[in-house]
Amino acid sequence: MTTDRTKRMPLLIILAMVIMSMIFIFGCTAENNVKNTTREPIKSASSGEKAAPDFTVTTIDGGKITLSDYKGKKAVLIDIWGTWCAPCRIEMPELQKFYEKHPDEVEIIAAAQNSPLKDIQAFVKENKISFKIVLDSSGTVSRKYRSKYIPFLTVISKEGKILKTFVGMPRDLEGELEKMLGLD
Repeated sequence: MTTDRTKRMPLLIILAMVIMSMIFIFGCTAENNVKNTTREPIKSASSGEKAAPDFTVTTIDGGKITLSDYKGKKAVLIDIWGTWCAPCRIEMPELQKFYEKHPDEVEIIAAAQNSPLKDIQAFVKENKISFKIVLDSSGTVSRKYRSKYIPFLTVISKEGKILKTFVGMPRDLEGELEKMLGLD
């Protein structure tokens, strides 16, 4: 004889699998179509231009990074991510490939949210990530860039202007970035 509990178990397993699949497919967000959505860039109150808010943060190896140090030198990608986020774990190696292809033109600053340092370090080592990884446990970067969901990628021109923000991972990350930054 089966109990009610035994009868409900397959339904609970299926429900759990559906929820996990949705998180993996759509990202670590509450938005419906995050694969290729964009958000309106942040606008500077004084000039009406899309100026990137400056910040100084600490890297996972103890160094300091200030966004404005790259102005006039390189375009910057700011990626807000977490080791616990499945789409972020897919996006990071893609960003690494892009970085290796364009190291003189682009800097990447990946701000890790709500992830233990040991998890971040293990992920970076396992995936051979060579761009800048910073801790954003206090939310400095995510607040300045109004990120509520991850992955959240902001593309900043060499002149320090926000070109575009992405919620979730774009379908053709490399192509989108190369086109936007004139690197194709």
